[in-house]
Amino acid sequence: MKKLFTIIALVVLNLAVVMIAGAHTGDVSTNQTAVSVGPVAGPAAVCLNQTGVVYSVEPVIGVLDYNWSVPAGASISSGQGTNSITVDFASTYGDVCVTADDGSGPGAPSCLTTFLAPSKPYTPTAIIGPTTTVCPNHVYTYSVAVDPLAATYNWVVPNYMSIIDGQGTNTINVSVANGFIWGYLRVSLSNCRGTTGQYTIGVFSAPGRPGAVTGPAVGACPGGTYSYSVAPVVGATSYTWFAPSGCVISTAAASGNPLTSSTNTVDITFPAGFTYGSLFVSANSGCNSSPRRELKIRSVPPKPGAIHGPFYGVCDMSSVMYWVDSVPGATSYSWSFTPGTYTTISGNGNDTIYVDFNSAFRQATLCVTADNSCGSSVARCGVVFARPQTPGLVDGPTGACNSNPLISQAFYEVQPVFGATEYIWTVPPGASILIGQGTTQITVEYLGASSGDVTVAAQNDCGISPPRVVGVIVNPCRVADDGSIIPFSNVSVFPNPAKDKLVVQFEGAEHEQYDIRMLDMTGREVVSFKRESVSGINNEIIDLSGFAKGLYILDVNRVEGHQKIKVVIE
Repeated sequence: MKKLFTIIALVVLNLAVVMIAGAHTGDVSTNQTAVSVGPVAGPAAVCLNQTGVVYSVEPVIGVLDYNWSVPAGASISSGQGTNSITVDFASTYGDVCVTADDGSGPGAPSCLTTFLAPSKPYTPTAIIGPTTTVCPNHVYTYSVAVDPLAATYNWVVPNYMSIIDGQGTNTINVSVANGFIWGYLRVSLSNCRGTTGQYTIGVFSAPGRPGAVTGPAVGACPGGTYSYSVAPVVGATSYTWFAPSGCVISTAAASGNPLTSSTNTVDITFPAGFTYGSLFVSANSGCNSSPRRELKIRSVPPKPGAIHGPFYGVCDMSSVMYWVDSVPGATSYSWSFTPGTYTTISGNGNDTIYVDFNSAFRQATLCVTADNSCGSSVARCGVVFARPQTPGLVDGPTGACNSNPLISQAFYEVQPVFGATEYIWTVPPGASILIGQGTTQITVEYLGASSGDVTVAAQNDCGISPPRVVGVIVNPCRVADDGSIIPFSNVSVFPNPAKDKLVVQFEGAEHEQYDIRMLDMTGREVVSFKRESVSGINNEIIDLSGFAKGLYILDVNRVEGHQKIKVVIE
């Protein structure tokens, strides 16, 4: 029944077309049995007073005359009687029609309705046609959707491609010559209002690069056989596989290394002693090959990353947590202490463990490996100490006055250290700790003291750390003629942060000895020199070219004391 309705609708539609075609010709009598012409080609959207607009039909064999009609107000400037005319428009629009006469009378008309173009066409949104496996010595078709506002379609093809036919229309056929690898194919649309932007696609002789390779990236054991595959690639006729040295690639039809096969899945057998390597696959067409896709393959998992957890100060502690980030391909983890005396591990086999340290524990090496059915990775290790670690930098002055009680006291501080129960401080000869011994903060009295070191070590029941040391220059305060105290002159450093150079500035006396050092955060000396000051402002310029970015300590040692300044190099 549905098919019958469709047939009836088509008959009615054809009758309507015939009636409309008759209406287009006005009083022109047509012979419906005579020859007919195809559709009229040319722009439907035209502009006010546009001239030189071309309309045409495909020529028909045996036709003696083509009779054209145009809207009132428009005129045919040339071509009447032929299959192509040129029309000049004024301010009216309508049907451009043509009938063909082969001597037996005019046939049915073919018409195109013109209208005032409201704007330029829209930029195309897609080009339909092959983008990969475009091979030399072949012909391919590309097209865009028809835009009723377009008068012409402007195609640009890459080198080694040529347009056989269709330039100016929405569909072209292109021929590909030898030497074509890839290029851009473009199209824009135009009418009397203007030209759109270009829509562009990349066209390649090779297929697209294969997607991700599926198969075991970790756990390919020596002597084992495993399947690897890629999703089918559009346009590919075969795939070439390259496996690590010693591997055998096989399909149902063939084996080898490398191996080219029509299938996108292969089996790979790994040789004895295999540890790691790369698998590559490319897609092939009849004319070229794609870029290769790589999969790195290992038998055992990679070495774990850093071990997280405390490495100092674990004296007589329980349930101390250590962990590593999960390792790809690992099915378990093996943890151990060397020596293993005085420690108990809970949760071995996981990426996180808990350790109980016996009171007799002093130090041991903690290691972890990532494991799978093929074996174990290289071990990640670190030494664990029961004692605390060395405290960080001491915050406090490096110069002190030993002759005036008003300015003879100084304050020093370190940040707390994990696992430390107290902090042991020492001070220069003749100095004394007023308060704070055993804590992270002390106050020191320098009256009558000599130059020396302030040190601090962290301690717990299992031991004491190496000390952190800061040198202190102790000397009499300078006194002005009126009896007032002259404080140490400050050292200025600029710019800070610095890039290319650093200026060290201070006020000095004539022939005063001083030295300047700069240390990186490992304590390595990177700058060192001695000078003799002049009276007044002294400037030292340090060239920073070639210095790594980071934090440095500038140590200026003068008669009146040390001054340490943090410097950042960007």
